[in-house]
Amino acid sequence: MLLFIVWSVSAQQCDQPLKAARFDCHPEPSVTSEKCLARKCCWQPQMRSMIQLFENSSSNSANINVPSCYYPRDFPTYQVKTNEPTAFGQRLTIIKQQPTYMPNEILSLTVDLIYETAQRFRLRIYDSTKKRFEVPLSVPVIQTKANVTDYDVSISRKPFAILVKRKSTGITLFDSSVSPLIYADQFIRFSSYLSSPFLYGLGEHRQPLLINVTNEWRKLTFWTRDTPPVRNNNLYGVHAFHINLEMRKNTPNNFHGQFFLNSNAMDIDLQPLPAITYTTVGGIIDLYLFTGPTAQDVIQQYWDVIGKPTMPPYWSLGFHLCRYAYNSIDNLRTVIKRMHDAQFPYDVQWTDIDAMSSHLDFTYDKTTFNGLPDLVRALQSEGKHYVNIIDPGIS
Repeated sequence: MLLFIVWSVSAQQCDQPLKAARFDCHPEPSVTSEKCLARKCCWQPQMRSMIQLFENSSSNSANINVPSCYYPRDFPTYQVKTNEPTAFGQRLTIIKQQPTYMPNEILSLTVDLIYETAQRFRLRIYDSTKKRFEVPLSVPVIQTKANVTDYDVSISRKPFAILVKRKSTGITLFDSSVSPLIYADQFIRFSSYLSSPFLYGLGEHRQPLLINVTNEWRKLTFWTRDTPPVRNNNLYGVHAFHINLEMRKNTPNNFHGQFFLNSNAMDIDLQPLPAITYTTVGGIIDLYLFTGPTAQDVIQQYWDVIGKPTMPPYWSLGFHLCRYAYNSIDNLRTVIKRMHDAQFPYDVQWTDIDAMSSHLDFTYDKTTFNGLPDLVRALQSEGKHYVNIIDPGIS
């Protein structure tokens, strides 16, 4: 007999008719009713169509579906113990009375609400007693809060949640009440409503410029790797930053941005509520909110935190020629001569890891690419430049 619905808590707490408002209590694979109920979460299996199964198996898609295991309304979470004003804003202590399902949960956390500028708000949540890893990025340190801001911040004490709204329109920019905060040593997970299902950013993945989750659940993994681009799969870079379009009748279509400053492996889930969920395996919650209101303003405010791009050298704007598997210096010379004979103007010649000795950075293979330094000097004598690829994994 197949049992479609089993409750581990009261049916009233699990009664969530809007499937888009269900937040995954078991994001790991191979969920079962036993595993779900052991977490004191709600279990309602979701049947997937053969079309969905085929699409996901054939395209390596990162699409996800309505969770079968989701949080009940009264799932245990944090509550505010203390709330003190500071020069930069507010500092809270939040506590959880008892651990839930993740090993090594941190039951006492410090929350800093930092009103950095009129258009920039920072939320930091970290262990109250033990120092945790933080990204060693030089960011602005604000000692005194902005007196006038474009945003209002309010706090829910029990359960703990942070709500940020745009003053001019009342539109919600961040609201963590949508799902419980999970904060363990190697598992941090928090969620927020989105202002609309339309986003830009969350790179680096092969995906359309506009991310539209109006009718779609999507998981994006953030872990740098050297791989051919496959739709929605993670690639070379990590930018846990997005711009969200704000849409409401009779209000301007403003933009705001979020930047999650964390360099650990992470997933970001999007669902058509619309909502966003961040999951990472370490560090702290260090979240910036930029109020724009234009997309260009958001980027400028983002740059004010991470730093502005370096002006590229003029020659780097020219035509570059690169490929993997030239395989030998003779083949490379043939390509360069062919470009020269065709009078094709190009500025930069590259080589890939096949030119290295055993794929080791800062080396070249003195057998298959014997004479590479002389070839580079010859290119430079013609006003060209040479770049040897450098992979970040150093052995």
